[in-house]
Amino acid sequence: MKNILKLIITGVVLSITACKKGYIDPISKVDPGSDALAPTVDIISPSADVQYPAAIDAADFDFKFNVKDDIEISKVDISLNGTLLQSYTSFVDYRGISGSYLYHNLGVGAHTFQVVATDLAGKTTTKSFTFNISKYNKVLESETLYVPFNAGGDFKDLINFVSPVNTGSPATTNAAGGYKGAAYQGAADAYLSYPIAGLYGANNEMSFSFWYKLNNSPDRSGLVVIGNDGDVDTRNQGFRLFRENAGQGMTINVGTGSSDSWIGAGDQIANLGVWKFITVTIAATGTKIYVDGVQRAAGTYASQMDLTGCTKLVLGSGGPTFAYWDHKSDLSLYDEFRVFNKVLTPDEIELLMQQ
Repeated sequence: MKNILKLIITGVVLSITACKKGYIDPISKVDPGSDALAPTVDIISPSADVQYPAAIDAADFDFKFNVKDDIEISKVDISLNGTLLQSYTSFVDYRGISGSYLYHNLGVGAHTFQVVATDLAGKTTTKSFTFNISKYNKVLESETLYVPFNAGGDFKDLINFVSPVNTGSPATTNAAGGYKGAAYQGAADAYLSYPIAGLYGANNEMSFSFWYKLNNSPDRSGLVVIGNDGDVDTRNQGFRLFRENAGQGMTINVGTGSSDSWIGAGDQIANLGVWKFITVTIAATGTKIYVDGVQRAAGTYASQMDLTGCTKLVLGSGGPTFAYWDHKSDLSLYDEFRVFNKVLTPDEIELLMQQ
């Protein structure tokens, strides 16, 4: 104990001596320079027109914006349709703010969101975004999920008006980055999980479709997966749509309870930087894969798809039930993702492509 006390006292004495002898660098004021530039303003959300489900007239909406200045922000005012929502005058980072404002019960119609930023020198920047909120009507009555992937990280399903569980840091592109508006941008260790309750029909039949732009690195990944949450190693339940061989080999595996079935579409999405329309139909006795409306693969099985223990649909990865064999997150682009509670016909697939 005496030795420990001696060490502590010695350390304190040495610290005091170091301070007296000037071993600590002095703190000096740095001139920030002249305030030459006006603030910059970016409106993140909204970034395009917005749609609500046909059954509702109003919903909560999250406005997002960024403000930066070369020296210091003095005030930021945000308003909607000419009415002030909030005035910010205190900032954690005096040179900028990443703001978010939740507006309750924003109704359908035309709206204008405005951000006014003022710096200490009095220079002001104003930016506005005018957008329209309309109601989304199903393309087909059998549609049970629709995700348009609006910019600003919006992954909301417009049929059920619910957001998925986000794993990792999934994102969307800017408003012009998708096939139609923004798109889902795959990221490492990231994916979306939607509840499957109500998505499928009788005999567990279902279909899904989406626009897809391949990024072949990594050379394999999961795309759309429904698996057994309680037995992550089995393939006897749900299905797994995945790609291999630098993205060129597209295959679906369907679980039928006591076994599973493999159906391969082969080299169908090899063109990098080209949008392809992918459709998969899962009937009680077989599965088909379509690319750009043309059937590329078909297979049959003895019994219908088994959904025992399956609760979620994973988009953009093999997820927790199919990450083995390196079927992990996909870095490709996805847009206009839809699910249906029936087997789609070729005419219906053509109609979807025209949307």
